[in-house]
Amino acid sequence: MDNRVNNKGGKREGSGRPSKAEEQNLVENLHRFIDRDEAIVLLKNMMFDDRDFKAVQLYYKYVYGVPTKTIDVNIDKEQPLFLLDDNNELM
Repeated sequence: MDNRVNNKGGKREGSGRPSKAEEQNLVENLHRFIDRDEAIVLLKNMMFDDRDFKAVQLYYKYVYGVPTKTIDVNIDKEQPLFLLDDNNELM
């Protein structure tokens, strides 16, 4: 056997998503150590010179957050559950 019984699965220390407090601490450190104006100029240069859009996206997601997405769930016309042919039989 390959000793899979001895793996001891389950919750592990440090696993999972970081807490909101840790994320907030990261954002505060970003504000403390990085000047926003300098960061924007540097990110603009990276974006146009290196074509590195991921760095810009990551910075803005941490500092300003992701915009709220809205989904329109209104139905404009009645949609049949089943498609019927001319003889009222299921297609």
